Amino acid sequence: MSLTCGADCGGISWNHFLPQLVISGILWAALLVLGFFLAVTGATSNVDAWIHALTQMKQTQTSSKVLLYLEFMFAVVQSAHFAARTYTHQLHTIGLVLEVVPAVYYLFNILPAWGLAQCSGIMDGFLWMCTYAIPDSILIGSIAGLPFTGYEDRMSWFAPSWLASLHIMMSFPKILNVHKVNLDVPRHHIAVAIFGAIVRVYFASMCMLSLENLGEPEFFKPFVRDRWNTISTIYFVLTSITTVGFGDLAPATSLGRLFVVCAIYGGLAWSLTTMYKLMQNFAINSSAGGFFVPGSHSKYILVLGSPTTHMLRNFILEIFHPDHAEDADDLHMSVLLPTGHPAKEELTSWLKLPVNLLMSWRLHLFSGTALDSNDLIRVSVGAATCVFVLPDLLASSAVQEDTENIIRMMAVQRLVPKVRVILLLLRAENIQLLSQARMTGYVTCVAYDQFKMEIAGKTCQVHGFGSLVSNLCKSIAIDDEGDEEDGDEKIGNADGDAYSQQWRKDFERGCGLEVYEIELSSTYAAREATFIEVVVDVIEQTGGLVYLIGLVECRAERKKVLINPGPSYKIKQALGGIQVFGVFLASDREAVMQCDVGTVFLGRRERASVDDEAGAEGELGFGAVKTLVKYTEEAPIDLADIPLRAEQKDTSVILMRSLRATNQSLVPQRPPIKMLTIGGHIIVLSVGTEQTEDLRLGIEHFLKPLRRNVNPDDMVPVVVMSATQPRDWVNVHGEHQVYWVQGSPTALADLSLINFTKASAIYITHCGAGRSQESAENQESWAVDFEVICCTRLVESQLDPTSSTVVISDIVVDSNHPFLPLPGDYGGGDSQKKNPRRSSIRKSLQSLTGIGDGAGGGGSRMKKIKNDEYFTQPRFAAGRLLAGATAFSSLAANTFYNPTLIDLVSTMITTQITMVTLPHAWEGKSFFELFDSLLWKQKLLAIGIYRHAEMSPASSGKKNRHKLGFVYTAPPGKETAMMPGDQVICFQCPEDL
Repeated sequence: MSLTCGADCGGISWNHFLPQLVISGILWAALLVLGFFLAVTGATSNVDAWIHALTQMKQTQTSSKVLLYLEFMFAVVQSAHFAARTYTHQLHTIGLVLEVVPAVYYLFNILPAWGLAQCSGIMDGFLWMCTYAIPDSILIGSIAGLPFTGYEDRMSWFAPSWLASLHIMMSFPKILNVHKVNLDVPRHHIAVAIFGAIVRVYFASMCMLSLENLGEPEFFKPFVRDRWNTISTIYFVLTSITTVGFGDLAPATSLGRLFVVCAIYGGLAWSLTTMYKLMQNFAINSSAGGFFVPGSHSKYILVLGSPTTHMLRNFILEIFHPDHAEDADDLHMSVLLPTGHPAKEELTSWLKLPVNLLMSWRLHLFSGTALDSNDLIRVSVGAATCVFVLPDLLASSAVQEDTENIIRMMAVQRLVPKVRVILLLLRAENIQLLSQARMTGYVTCVAYDQFKMEIAGKTCQVHGFGSLVSNLCKSIAIDDEGDEEDGDEKIGNADGDAYSQQWRKDFERGCGLEVYEIELSSTYAAREATFIEVVVDVIEQTGGLVYLIGLVECRAERKKVLINPGPSYKIKQALGGIQVFGVFLASDREAVMQCDVGTVFLGRRERASVDDEAGAEGELGFGAVKTLVKYTEEAPIDLADIPLRAEQKDTSVILMRSLRATNQSLVPQRPPIKMLTIGGHIIVLSVGTEQTEDLRLGIEHFLKPLRRNVNPDDMVPVVVMSATQPRDWVNVHGEHQVYWVQGSPTALADLSLINFTKASAIYITHCGAGRSQESAENQESWAVDFEVICCTRLVESQLDPTSSTVVISDIVVDSNHPFLPLPGDYGGGDSQKKNPRRSSIRKSLQSLTGIGDGAGGGGSRMKKIKNDEYFTQPRFAAGRLLAGATAFSSLAANTFYNPTLIDLVSTMITTQITMVTLPHAWEGKSFFELFDSLLWKQKLLAIGIYRHAEMSPASSGKKNRHKLGFVYTAPPGKETAMMPGDQVICFQCPEDL
């Protein structure tokens, strides 16, 4: 029996086509039933592994050139073959093969999309079956029925193969995307538009051809016996009111003609109104103006504000980081951006990348405003687990941006008073506005300037501290098996140089650690264990891989964070509403192990008292920790001769102090020549402030970790240079040894005025008021930090290779780190020293980074630079690079999983830190032995090692190769041997404990 009709085929009729439709219906129903069971399974079980596998398959389909071309060619061949059969009315074996092979391919091609739709829920799966599944079901089912269906012993050549043209329309844009075709080029845009029009005309033509040749279905014939019937009348009215009017039907009665006249005018207005509403609704939904309703058991995050694209992208990546896979199970996120915000289109294109498909279906973008309750309702603010309000870090006015975000927060609380809100502000001084906004306990607030300036100040005091805190704020997945590649930035090279083997492994292991807040086992309180006993037990239980660095004591809605409460601090019992949590440094939550009921307590051991070991202190080689006192100085105000009542005098004192502070801040102190000559001072260079009238540095936050509990004689002088005087200098006017110099940080002559070559540390940041959104849209990413990059390379080009001055650069866009290699790795050679000054900052940046006009512009060269993660770079490891904006967004994102993280980081910054130089007697001993001795005898909690290593590649030559320090965070206690020159980073115990 032949499978085809050859040249003796029957015509096109419903008698031949209806059996094919029955087979198509069976296929559609089978997919529907299987999808229902899959949706039920997804609602009652964990199907993350299935979703991951299906997403990977779909990602391969959309990114593989071979599969896309295969789908496109199959569709073209099928469409052309159907057009040829309409003339020949024949179907031979080779023609059947040309139909069956693509149909089988389409069947397997739709399975990943079908599976993902079913796993999303019963309703989503049903909607997918009623839309995308119908054309392929008809196409595949009709082709499958060709050899088995016939009428009056004659098979037909007809099957609606023209439906394959839909695959042409679906695969062609994906092919253009894979080849990165720029549709902004006119010839490309015109060619794509013409091709799309041809395919659509073919689709409509073949559809019309099939319907007309199939004839009138049997079940329609009773309805069309009369000339004027229901179907023909509907056809006549629609063609009339749309002014088409084919003329095949016309009214013959007077009343019918009068009604047609009225119907045309009324119907025309109605049709235009309907089309307008439909187009308006389509425009709203296509411009992210739709709605989202999360599942009843889903966790849901709502993001408001007008953040930059870079900040929002980092925030999303942190929320959906693989380290949070378990906590982010069934987590959805909606982002409500102001109408016309550029981040919407950029994020939409970014989410289409194959690597982002895993999270694209859980991220929803909308346009609107938080001030409109309707916009908040359509993004389901009432179902939100947490609401984030993110700022624009490049806002032209920080006060306006913070005020708008506070109002957004108020709008949310007006609708949902008890929703958790995490509010990010630009300036800490604007937090006082929250008191007027009636901030409740459900709001967590953190300021960008305070966060980055406190970290910067602490980093100038404790080298590498910025890298340590940034890594703890950010989720980092380190590939332990990815260090075997070639190249100078990997392990070894062709000459056998292993300069990066050990230091990189040590640093990357520390990068993989995070801060976890986990409830302490009740066994510790039952055994009346002290803090040092719990710390030692955790180290013993985990083999030295996990460290307990502090406690969080919760009472009702209050939390008390204690970093290193001291070795003898007793763990409180969970009574009277008290809960005690431990602050752990670990690679993941599962790595934390504690003593439980029935297990051996490993933390208790015989120890001599501290007094008994006072004589042995010299043998250990550690000097006593210096007890520091807080320095305060305040000039008295004499109001004895002023006739005022007591309460009025108090008010007068406050007013006079404020007036005195304001007047003194108008003329900031200049640094003494003697101090500059001696050196050892800290310099803060604020770039990009030439056109800023309202400059606010937040220098008081920079001084906070430097001045906390420090004697006046031990204070390190701080010199600030900016083009304009800071408006907030009044906040530091009374501080000891704080000076301001007016000048341009990118001018060598101005830098020489503050003797920058003798400074102990130089911090370079952009503290201007930011740029307007319009200018930011027209700038490339590197342009945001070009002043910081230029200033850094200018300063370092003037420093001696053996100089101990630490230059710390703070960049907004972390992908700009390739422009800031270590000083010995500059490609410019000695030419930088010959002519460090340029007539233009942009020309200087192009010269120093090797980006010239002949290279095709900054944008093209920027794409060619290898864009590794910034946290794996030697400069960041050495504590000389801060990505404050990235760390800030990561801190906010991780606060969703760890509500106390902001308080933990703030406490870590304000806690006094001591750098203990390793005595010779301890060289070669384990870190755990040193850790235990420091904690018991000096109340110092060691959290890491500041170790020196050779970070410059061998290709830089012996003259440029030098050792830099890096932070080895929480090293494995029993495996890590102490080395000569190591410094141990320790948290001091607060004096009040």
